[in-house]
Amino acid sequence: MPVPQIIRPDASTTRNAPTYHGSVPTIKGAATMHGCMTGSLPLHTDYVECEPGSVGDVLVVGLGNPTNTPNNDFNHIIRVCASKNTADGASVGFLCELRQSYVSETDLGTLVAAFSCQNLPSTETFYRYRLTTDQAALITDYTALSCRFTSTNARDGAIRRARLHWCEVELPEPGEVGKHIRLTNEEQRRDKRGLSVTQESDRSTTGGTSPNSQ
Repeated sequence: MPVPQIIRPDASTTRNAPTYHGSVPTIKGAATMHGCMTGSLPLHTDYVECEPGSVGDVLVVGLGNPTNTPNNDFNHIIRVCASKNTADGASVGFLCELRQSYVSETDLGTLVAAFSCQNLPSTETFYRYRLTTDQAALITDYTALSCRFTSTNARDGAIRRARLHWCEVELPEPGEVGKHIRLTNEEQRRDKRGLSVTQESDRSTTGGTSPNSQ
């Protein structure tokens, strides 16, 4: 049975804030941003935290290289763990992007896929996004992938901070040629229509389902 490949952040690329904001997100629990996210599971004490009420703060981490280049466009999955600093208050979140050949905010590279983690709770929560085959086909260089996160804030209550704890990307093992065995009927229907494949049932806190559960 082929074993999926997992790639995780191995290089801190940037922590930016819009010019009107004047500050960058803060690293907690580790010396570098990618240092917060290299483990197989997130740690409660390790995260990158945006400023209170921030909108448009940008976090970008470069991903490590897979051992082998995948042979197909199936079973590409992004997992993210995020939270906010305190319960209740304003709704905060992240726009999450998978990009290829990111250089800077003026040279973003290819956008492979994007999805939102909104209304973050105060407990660490996992979000999963499966790329469509069309999105995965946009990847031409698996050694040049980055995850880019942009903070959002609804400003609907007391200000809160968005926290990014961890992320990883699952890729098919090279021997998994032509297989699409993990898609449900509904996922296959959406994939064939070129729609994003998301499952709210995949959301869980760290006290519940493992992010690797399928």
